[in-house]
Amino acid sequence: MSGKEALRGSVLAVTRRYAAGIDVSERAVRVAVVSRRLRANGPVCVEHLESVPLEAGAVINGDFIDRHAVAAALREAFGRLPARGTWRALRCAIGLPASATLMTRVPISRLIEAHESATGGRDPLGLLEPAVLAEAERAAGIERAALAVDWSVEPQDDGCAQVSIAATARQHVESRVETAAMAGISLSAIDGEPAAALRAMRHAGTIEIDSRDHYIACWADGTGLYAWLVGEDGVENELRYPAPEYSSVMDALRDLVGEKGPPDWVFIGGDVDLLTRAGCTPAQLAEILRCPVLPFECAPFCNGASAIDETLRHSPRFAVAFGLALREVMQ
Repeated sequence: MSGKEALRGSVLAVTRRYAAGIDVSERAVRVAVVSRRLRANGPVCVEHLESVPLEAGAVINGDFIDRHAVAAALREAFGRLPARGTWRALRCAIGLPASATLMTRVPISRLIEAHESATGGRDPLGLLEPAVLAEAERAAGIERAALAVDWSVEPQDDGCAQVSIAATARQHVESRVETAAMAGISLSAIDGEPAAALRAMRHAGTIEIDSRDHYIACWADGTGLYAWLVGEDGVENELRYPAPEYSSVMDALRDLVGEKGPPDWVFIGGDVDLLTRAGCTPAQLAEILRCPVLPFECAPFCNGASAIDETLRHSPRFAVAFGLALREVMQ
C-alpha cells in the first residue's frame, strides 16, 4: 500500500465506524459489513454481504457441533471481503439463538427488595448485580458460575423501571468466542438473534414507513416465529409462536394486535419460507391483516455498493447479520 493510500485509509477510519454482523444458522454463515459516519444521525451503509453454506450437522439447535467447519466458513466469508485498510479493525458481533437464551423482565423494586433482604440492608449504593445474578440463576435453573448474564434498567412511563435480563449457558458464549478465534476473528459483542432481527426491522421502518404508524415486525427461524407490535413509542406487545395458547400463526398475530385494529404495515424477515410452509404466505398475511406486507432487505442501505450480489441484497435472511452490525456502529 502506498503512503497516499495508507493516509486515506487512516482518515476514513477516523470519520467512519465499520462493523461486521455474523449470523451462524444451521444452513449457512452470513456476514453483513456496515458503516456509519461518526456524526449525529449519520446514515447507515451496507458495505458488503456474504453467505457461505454449512454442511448439515455442523450446527444443531445453536450448538457448534463441528467448530472446524464453522471456523472454515467464517474464514471463507471474511476472506471474500475487499482488502481495505479501514476494515482491518472491524468490530465483529455474533448472534446467539433464542433457544439458548433466557430473556426476562423484573420490576426493579422487586430486585431491590430481594437484594436488601439478602444483605440485611447493608448496601447503601443499592448495587443490583447480585440480585440480577440470583434472578437469572433462579429463572434458568443453572448455577450462576455457569451462566453468562447481561442486563439493563429500562424506564417505564409509569415511573416503575424494569430490569431486562438476558442469560445463557456460558458454554454457548465460549464456543462462539473460540470458534471465531480459530478463524482469526476477535468478537466485540454477542447478542440474541431475535433482538438483532427486531433492531434491523425497526431501523428499516424508520425509512420505509411513517413514524406514527403501527406495524408488526415478524422474524422466523427454525424454532418458530417471533413477532412484535411496534408503535410511535416503541414495542407495545410481543409474542413467540408456537405456543400452547395459539392454534395457528394467524391466531397469534391477531392476539398480538389486540383491539388496536389492523396494523399499517407488516415487516417479515428471516426464513420466510417457514411461514409459507405453516400456511401463512405474505399474500395471506396482507389479506387477513388488511395491510401491506414488506420483506426486510438490505438493498435500501447498499447506497451504490455495486459489488454486492443482487440476491443477497434482497434476502430477508440477512436481518440478524444486519442487526448485529447495526448495534456496533450505532454505539
